Amino acid sequence: MIGRMLVVGFNDSEIDENSQIVKDIQKYDLGGVILFDSFFNDRNRTKNIQSHEQLHRLTKKLNMLSNKPLLISVDQEGGKVARLKPKYGFKETPSAMSVSRMSEEDARHTYRVQSNMLKQNGINTNFAPVVDLAINPKNKVIVGLQRSYSKESSKVVKFAKIMLQEQRSHNVISVLKHFPGHGSSVGDSHQGFVNISRTWSPKELEPYQKLIDENEVDMIMTAHVFNEFLDKKYPATLSYRVNTDILRDKMGYRGVVISDDMQMKAISKHYSTKEAITLAINAGVDILLFGNQLAGVSVKEIIETVYQQVKSGVISLERIKEANRRIENLHTKYSIIQKPILFSDKRETLTKEYVKEHYGLIINDITIKPITIVLHWTAVMDFEASFKRLNAELLYSDRADIAKASALNVSAHFLVDRDGSIYQLMPENWMARHVIGLNYSSIGVENVGGEGNEKDDLTPAQVNANIKLVKYLTQKYPSIRKLIGHHEYRNLEDTPLWLEKDAGYRTEKVDPGERFMSEVRAGINE
Repeated sequence: MIGRMLVVGFNDSEIDENSQIVKDIQKYDLGGVILFDSFFNDRNRTKNIQSHEQLHRLTKKLNMLSNKPLLISVDQEGGKVARLKPKYGFKETPSAMSVSRMSEEDARHTYRVQSNMLKQNGINTNFAPVVDLAINPKNKVIVGLQRSYSKESSKVVKFAKIMLQEQRSHNVISVLKHFPGHGSSVGDSHQGFVNISRTWSPKELEPYQKLIDENEVDMIMTAHVFNEFLDKKYPATLSYRVNTDILRDKMGYRGVVISDDMQMKAISKHYSTKEAITLAINAGVDILLFGNQLAGVSVKEIIETVYQQVKSGVISLERIKEANRRIENLHTKYSIIQKPILFSDKRETLTKEYVKEHYGLIINDITIKPITIVLHWTAVMDFEASFKRLNAELLYSDRADIAKASALNVSAHFLVDRDGSIYQLMPENWMARHVIGLNYSSIGVENVGGEGNEKDDLTPAQVNANIKLVKYLTQKYPSIRKLIGHHEYRNLEDTPLWLEKDAGYRTEKVDPGERFMSEVRAGINE
């Protein structure tokens, strides 16, 4: 679990089973690696990136030699902060400041090209976009390098969201940086202590808050900056006040927090490795980044340090488990395959009519607040056949048991194949027709199987997939309080969640079975 909380750099452009980074990945289940084109202290010396062919070969081997999903990351902001450079044969990406002068269409095209380039070269995590506000014209590390979109938070949000959306569509994880804001600073935390107490403004939190509220954020990187008005003792990366009280409790962020490089001088000149690691984890940082290996601290030393701190009770085991849950949920999110069912205006209209007739509600849209997750089986043994049954907008003629209730076809938010692959069929906060009485507050998950609609034959892979999916959804939607099998739906008739007005509209269900529900519940509670 400690290994999953590390993203580290290494010095090689080619690797094999005997490489130290491979040994560390396999021994400790490292969370990820960060790649650079050159060494920090020798810009003319190649490190991890030389060409398309070499990079693709490197990332392919990293994935192949890892036992668990690996974050393979770079800093590819564009402009002067780019590891995939034209001189290595990669397409140039403009700086954030240059992108902010483009039309929305051109900006989207720019980030679509970059996201595709990252994906094609095996990069699944980009430490971008920068959402620092360009407040201080004397700032050299953000403003001077044109890494900020604007001094206006609305403009920063607009263009950052375009990058977030394009990277997500290419299965590249995005990282907002540098929390709680680095655009007003005078100094550079690479070089030493940076105090932003007199220059920082609360408006620097606005881009984070807006993107958090819109569920756009995968990961946030902390800044090694000190602000006595936020924490009188510690810089942001090491501050419980900043990472937990403000970012999580006040701003409502539930995703992964990663540190900036723990070997930057703003940290390393003032704290020992043991002190910095302990403070960061206890502050709420989930992943520690050791990128440039400037201090020569080995992976073994880092992990042993954390282990001893857990063993002595200075870091709680629950804090380690919490970080691992967030990391696992992030991997689950990016393992979900998008396969939308048909949802035209006609289906939306039928959904609104269903809500009016059965729940007595007149609604403007079909968005819901998820409170319950309902697990099902399809009673169809083939994935494509199951998808076909859910894809149609009108109910099939063989569903006489529910045909009188509505012509609207049944649907679900997710469909899990027998090998455990998870497919998303529609947004989780749209209403699906999958369970009598509870549709207006529930997420439906169908599992391919249930032969003859009576045999509990769902696979271990489906059990594991449902466990991961439920954990991910409950983190994303704190409003979710219940998990039931379809066969248990009538247990909620006497609760406020039950909205069905037709007392005669009920069906008997056996899916997905007691055994399946028992195993899923046990896995969630581990």
